[in-house]
Amino acid sequence: MSEFIDLLISVGIASAMIRLMTPLLLAGVGELFVQKSGVLNLGVEGIMLFGAFFAFIGTFFTGNVGYGLALAIVVGVAINLLFAFLTVSMAVDQVVTGLAINIAAIGTTSYLYRATFPYATAIPAKTETIIEVEPIPFLSSIPYIGPALFSHTVFTYAALLLVPVAAFMISRTSWGLRVKAIGEDPHVADLLGLNVVRTRYFILIMEGVLAALAGSMLSISQYNMFLDNMTQGRGYIVVALIILGRWSPINFLAGSLFFAYIDALQLRIQAAGITIIPYQFALMLPYLASFAALALVGRRVKGPASLAKPYKKVK
Repeated sequence: MSEFIDLLISVGIASAMIRLMTPLLLAGVGELFVQKSGVLNLGVEGIMLFGAFFAFIGTFFTGNVGYGLALAIVVGVAINLLFAFLTVSMAVDQVVTGLAINIAAIGTTSYLYRATFPYATAIPAKTETIIEVEPIPFLSSIPYIGPALFSHTVFTYAALLLVPVAAFMISRTSWGLRVKAIGEDPHVADLLGLNVVRTRYFILIMEGVLAALAGSMLSISQYNMFLDNMTQGRGYIVVALIILGRWSPINFLAGSLFFAYIDALQLRIQAAGITIIPYQFALMLPYLASFAALALVGRRVKGPASLAKPYKKVK
């Protein structure tokens, strides 16, 4: 019993929780702004998967993490520009377009991976160059807290910093107020002189960068390889956590911590060889817990009034 309690509160699980939370925060902050502007982009899952693949490809062939990240960002922005053109400019259904991107991502990355590495079905291709952990001097040596909070990559620190920055921008800046106004009623915002199309394009480009970086964390930070569908629904979890958090960055951070903790716990359960819990059930735990929380807490939530509704500028 004491071993199980130690498992629940160990330094290792706390550190793993922060590490696993990083992709959620990076993608989630971008998606939160997108939804605040009235656009629902379920394609964030596909952008993360494309980011994971192209970051791995770029890093593998150049041996440089920077080139891998740059390639992932270019692809992520290009895909979200396509999404923006279809949904913002052409007023195509946002949900259908996002799902189409996700389906295309699974098929395209799987095909390109096998075309690039024909032997990968037996032996996964690996890169020796990954994003290294950068412990913060002095702080990382604090017992328990140091290894858990201050021994991560620079992207983890940036992701944690993004949350208060996003909260400040949404509630304390004129730009954040304009985004919220567009999300509530783009027609009124347009009459007031706000450029709805340009604002939504800008936010979607920003999301493309962040979601691509989020996917990159999976392939060249948490692992040193690419695997088919390695995002495993994290993009959908991001959308669920935003709704669960009622479109608040701080609440979204809390929800991400919850999901990442359960995810870290199921990995530890498998590593510890606890046979009383089938490994298939352990794999399901983070998703079951998140959707159970969404069912209990996410009812009667009120998001932006124009969320997922097509908008066409009235001439």
